[in-house]
Amino acid sequence: MPQQRIVVASGKGGVGKSTVSACLAQEMVRRRHSVLLIDCDIGLRSLDLILGVDEHVLFTWADVVLGRCELHQAIMFRDGIHLLCAPLQPERALADNMLQKLVKTCSQYDIIIIDAPAGIGFGFRMACLAANRALIVSTPDPICVRSVAVAVRQAAKFGCRDMRLLINRFDKHLALRGKSMMIDDIIDQTETQLVGVLPQDSRLFLKNANGEPLRHSPLLDAIARVAARLEGEIVPLQIVNAE
Repeated sequence: MPQQRIVVASGKGGVGKSTVSACLAQEMVRRRHSVLLIDCDIGLRSLDLILGVDEHVLFTWADVVLGRCELHQAIMFRDGIHLLCAPLQPERALADNMLQKLVKTCSQYDIIIIDAPAGIGFGFRMACLAANRALIVSTPDPICVRSVAVAVRQAAKFGCRDMRLLINRFDKHLALRGKSMMIDDIIDQTETQLVGVLPQDSRLFLKNANGEPLRHSPLLDAIARVAARLEGEIVPLQIVNAE
């Protein structure tokens, strides 16, 4: 199977992109793939904290592309996941296509997951150019859905043609009471094919905030179904509540 280079993106912050990226990487490792996870959120990286390797980070992917270190020196390793961290400060020497060039040298990985920053600026553009698939994350509220629709159009401009919508923090009881958007309305407004629906799971949030893995969760079960669909398997859509 050709290498999958998946950018996980959204139009705004706070929708759970980094949690989705980390959980998807974990599931792809469980499915016996070699996985490289790249944090593209320059200045606001979080994947090193989520994976619990923050105290061991010496170099970032920016150091690699700017010739300050070798690739293997910048890679962190946790539970089968290889991680490249984003720099904590903006780098003026970085260009749009530098991450794209770096990713092309990482042919040893089956799957590369790129956690894009919020918004549709430089980091978003850099992440999209390096990917061949996009997983667009939205929460079920009008503000996020509007921003996702913009992000979908921008991602297409940067070459992403294979895009899928992932609805995060969905509560079916709230949706039925009219307190959040329905799934069909989100699909219609973003004009993007649905790949999965993830429930709100505060346990996972708390575990991730402390760099602790959560082994069993309805959210992780939903991520497993998303991973299967991304690999071409036919998996029925299930809408469950974690809480």
